[in-house]
Amino acid sequence: MNKKNILVVGIFVVDLSFKANKLPSPGETIIGENYTIGPGGKGSNQAVAISRAAGKVSLIARIGDDHFANIGLNLYQKENVNTEGLIIAKGENTGSAAISVDKNGMNSIIVVPGAALGLNQSMIDDNISLINNASIMLTGFEIPLEIASYCLMLAKSKNITTILNPAPYFNINHDTYKLVDYLTPNEHEASSLTKIRVQSIDDARVAGRKICELGVGTSIITMGEKGVLCTRNANDLRGIYIPSFNLKEKVIDTVGAGDVFNGTFATAISEQMELEDALNFANKAASLSVTRKGAALSAPLRNEINQL
Repeated sequence: MNKKNILVVGIFVVDLSFKANKLPSPGETIIGENYTIGPGGKGSNQAVAISRAAGKVSLIARIGDDHFANIGLNLYQKENVNTEGLIIAKGENTGSAAISVDKNGMNSIIVVPGAALGLNQSMIDDNISLINNASIMLTGFEIPLEIASYCLMLAKSKNITTILNPAPYFNINHDTYKLVDYLTPNEHEASSLTKIRVQSIDDARVAGRKICELGVGTSIITMGEKGVLCTRNANDLRGIYIPSFNLKEKVIDTVGAGDVFNGTFATAISEQMELEDALNFANKAASLSVTRKGAALSAPLRNEINQL
């Protein structure tokens, strides 16, 4: 294992995805068109995206010992994700997510982490060799918040580059953000964190500087079809703006696009791409993913990204 290894600390769940003409309103029942069952969970999706983009990746996650767990195990074997850090909890259920997707590809999601909530500090310590051999750590808020903070602290103590995807958003001790080299919220998470309503690129510029004021190295706000705004420090007034990448194919499913962005961005950084090149690489990958169904399985291969 070399120092370009990327370590993801996250969760695996099985996605139950339902497609309908529109998303139901509270209390409303609608008839859907079809459904799919497939692998999901942000950390797991990111790990698959890294591997498909030709990155070398290990995953620390906790799953059950049920049928859903087998979906994950088969996925990692096929996608060449190192499972040395995978913890199987006997007698527990693997997590699941209920996903509703409308005709425009927009979605709403409920995640039940299941066994993933049992991830604790000693399990991280048991996998210290994976941390020691990593050049980048990518984590988020689907795992217990105190474990996310602990992982970031460990990584920074070992001079490992840290990427935090604060999704789903929770209010945490702001000192944690000082441990983050790259923070990658979407516009909703950036709005919750900064109390600035992020609706435009100019809004993202203001929010990005406020994020950097928290001690974050670089803020990267993803805004779907509006593109990506990267703020390099609290004095960066313009930032790096990456417009959305227009493809001929129709957007059919936005589930997992943020995970593909994070995973491929981590891959690019691990290869020491310049920041703007890394952002463009990840933006292309995420754009490809929304033209495909599913979360993990929508991640493009390296040659597909390079062809754009």
